[in-house]
Amino acid sequence: MSEHWEASATQRARVQRFEAWLLGYVQEAKDAGRLDDDERAIRNGDADSPFCSALQQTFGNEAEQHLTDFFMFPVLHESIPNMRARADRVWGFARDVNDLLTEAVKKWGRDYTCQLALQRLRHQLSHPADATECAAPRWMDAERALIRAQYAEPVRSHQIADLKAALTRSSHPFLEPAPDTLAQLICDMKSSRATLDELMDLMERSCDTWVDEQFRPPPQVEDCECTGRMRTAEFFGLTEQADELAQAYARQGPLSAEWVKRLFDLEWPRSARVVGACLSQEDDVLKDFQPEALDWVYGHCVKPLTEAITSLGQLAQELGVDYESGERRSLSGIRFVVAGARLLAQMPSPPPILGLVQTDAERSAARALKLICNVQPLSAAESADLVAELRQFAPEVLLQLLRHCRAQADEVLEAHGWGSAAPLYRFMRERERADPNEYFDVPLLKEHLQRAGQPGELLLDWHKKYKHLKVTVYRINAVRGVEDKKLAGMLGKLSQEHIRVWGMVPLRDTADLRERFDFFKGAGKQASKLFGSERSANVRDAAAAALVQLAHNAGFADVTEMEWSLDATSQSAQDWTWQQDDYAVELSLVRFQPQLQVRKAGKALKSLPPALKKDAGLAPLLAQLDLLKDQSKRYRIALENLMVSGRALAPDQLQELSNLPMARQLLTALYLQTPDGGLGLLDDSLAQLRLLDADGALADAARPVELPLTIAHVHSMLATGRLIACQRHAVQSSLVQPFKQAFRECYVLTPAEREARDVSRRFEGRRVKTSVLGAILSARGWRIDGSDFDFVARKRLAPDIAVELSLPDVYQFLTQEEATVLGEISFTRQGEPMALEEAPPLGFSEAMRDLDLVITAGAADSDEHSAEVQHARVALVGALLPSLGLKNVSLEGHHAIIQGKRASYRLHLGTAVIHVIPAGYLCIVPADKASQKAVALPFVDDDQRTSEVLSKLLLLSADDKIKDPSILAQIEGRVAQA
Repeated sequence: MSEHWEASATQRARVQRFEAWLLGYVQEAKDAGRLDDDERAIRNGDADSPFCSALQQTFGNEAEQHLTDFFMFPVLHESIPNMRARADRVWGFARDVNDLLTEAVKKWGRDYTCQLALQRLRHQLSHPADATECAAPRWMDAERALIRAQYAEPVRSHQIADLKAALTRSSHPFLEPAPDTLAQLICDMKSSRATLDELMDLMERSCDTWVDEQFRPPPQVEDCECTGRMRTAEFFGLTEQADELAQAYARQGPLSAEWVKRLFDLEWPRSARVVGACLSQEDDVLKDFQPEALDWVYGHCVKPLTEAITSLGQLAQELGVDYESGERRSLSGIRFVVAGARLLAQMPSPPPILGLVQTDAERSAARALKLICNVQPLSAAESADLVAELRQFAPEVLLQLLRHCRAQADEVLEAHGWGSAAPLYRFMRERERADPNEYFDVPLLKEHLQRAGQPGELLLDWHKKYKHLKVTVYRINAVRGVEDKKLAGMLGKLSQEHIRVWGMVPLRDTADLRERFDFFKGAGKQASKLFGSERSANVRDAAAAALVQLAHNAGFADVTEMEWSLDATSQSAQDWTWQQDDYAVELSLVRFQPQLQVRKAGKALKSLPPALKKDAGLAPLLAQLDLLKDQSKRYRIALENLMVSGRALAPDQLQELSNLPMARQLLTALYLQTPDGGLGLLDDSLAQLRLLDADGALADAARPVELPLTIAHVHSMLATGRLIACQRHAVQSSLVQPFKQAFRECYVLTPAEREARDVSRRFEGRRVKTSVLGAILSARGWRIDGSDFDFVARKRLAPDIAVELSLPDVYQFLTQEEATVLGEISFTRQGEPMALEEAPPLGFSEAMRDLDLVITAGAADSDEHSAEVQHARVALVGALLPSLGLKNVSLEGHHAIIQGKRASYRLHLGTAVIHVIPAGYLCIVPADKASQKAVALPFVDDDQRTSEVLSKLLLLSADDKIKDPSILAQIEGRVAQA
């Protein structure tokens, strides 16, 4: 064969004719914006694809020959760059043309195309250093002249330098179609069995051409390094097309086991795709050849130690066995686990498990052992056989095997004589992999320890010796009361793991409980003074997890119950008044906040005089003031969380809370729900409940609280038909609530979400300020994390259920950009996607409300509000209108129609935008908070937009009293226009 890939005179003529036609066609298609559509139409098999129709019309019966010759002899192209021309200036155009031609060749290719492809491939494999296609192509001269005509210096020099990149190559010296492209084409075309046999022969023998470390490609080729002696088919990546070859052969008829075995050796060691397809049984063509693949893998297990580790390590890497592959297992059969024990017995020093490797030398062995020591689940008979086989190995070998063998750990422990410790070991492994802040089930641990007995003690000692499962072993020792002399010092440094562990250490007494509670509550604040925002957040999360552990450690159902109990036991009954000489100080609760009223000689003072602050007699009252301030914040959050979670308050808990004035005031302002769906308000004793009727009136007689009550959520009010009654009562009785309850936004599934099933796109694409996004989500229990291009905000709704918001524009950290875009919302159960309809309704509503708050407060592009926010505001305004006495105001959808004396107005209740009817927009700048006209809202949450809507409503309803000249001028101008 010639040293160069050369065309005949006939082929040269075809190339020239085809190129002239193709250049005109492509330019016309690009100008019309349909080049991508052409390529897509061919790929989809459209009978009337424009390119194929034009090709047939122009070249008739020789269409295949013209197309194929142009495609297979890229060095002859004079005007159209090849896809491997790496200059930025021409690459896009070259790619478009290449994609179009490749799809056309697949469609039109027959015997002529297949034979020419084999000839070109044979030449490339036989002449791996042929520099013919590295020479400067003719189209570069025209491109260089175009640059000189278009650009002045220094841009001209830069463009010409970039054009020179078209001469460089990566990996090999050939233009497209390259060796791997040709193999792919032959497999994709309707090739004959004889053609596929020739391709198989080229893959196996490579024309008997080899390369090694001394191979030197042409100077234009970069990144072309041969690491060992190999055939050119392997060097050029041709053997990695073995799975495609299998698919092509299968179209000719059933595959034989002997032929598939040839593919195993053909692609090895550069790839193991066919082996992997056989093992996974996911490929319809290869799914019946799992036994052959297992035998082939086992053949590597019985090689000498060094050779076996090298081969198995590389195979494990090809099959995707890595640090994060978890319990995914490729192999089946006990012989592999036994082979792993055999290899460990031969090793002078066993390698660490894959997640703990420190050097490349360790990684291969760790990967190999993870692959063969973890197989598919065993039957009872296979399990018994494995135990019998493993008992032939020394105890130390079995313990080393245990480190690498997770799937069959029970059998390894049984063979070692520690079978009773198997549940304990499974618990330890699960806890080591879990989120460090996840609840550590101490009662379950104690049960496992008791069942394990002496083997459990020995297992813990062994893990401690080898520092395996270190975090879990440390926690277990803490639960068992093993003293840690470093604990106090590490707590002083706010070590996150030591904070979590201190919640698990056995309690000494109530004073110990109080000390830990106070420490965990203050850890986040202390961290914010010492560390940055990320570490401070991590400390807060660790302290929150420690509080959960502490509550269960002390026998409470949750943190809230522990918190109330501690407050109730520490709160002493004392007088809320203090008097000395002419001064009288009184402590009271006003709208869920403690306030001091100071008088001197009967005259009210604005603040406490500095001299009194130092009076020792007043100190208890001031301490009570600080305690109530702290309780106000904590209890409001706790009660709102109780409402969201739906957890009930038992009568004895309510009785305990009645001793706490702050809790008592908060609870008497909230609607509570009975088990049978009734709604009502507690009296001051928290022992009596007055129920609401359908019209929003309280019953005259209260009934005793004998069953647990829940703090009613707006979703349950809506579901039971009591929402309107609650809203009417709240307004008519001037009830002020500690947080939004009766007028809370409610979110339910939309038809689009039901159709999408497992993903919500209701906020997708909304741009928000990242500072607002981070602040609101952090305050409401969300955690933002991820890696490059995979950031999510996540909130746990239940122990096994979480909601996730994708953040597609966050790449490294949230505040990298001033604004970002919200993505899809999904829910997971134990980390797996779940249907939206299966998500807890209250959790769904609250998660959507959190994100709506982000958009409301931090919209980067607009000030739009969701339908839920607008609906809640319409309900609020409608409920307030009677008490405001505004007879000239009516509601139409999301608008308030105001019949003023100067004009009529339409006020949007979502955005507070005003239009004079029918003339146009009216601009009224909202006043600051201090000067806004006071309107009593039935909740204490800060809702500036609602306050703005109500203040404008009041202003326009009495427009004859407006004195602001700018507003009057606008109204008069709009009326005149009308």
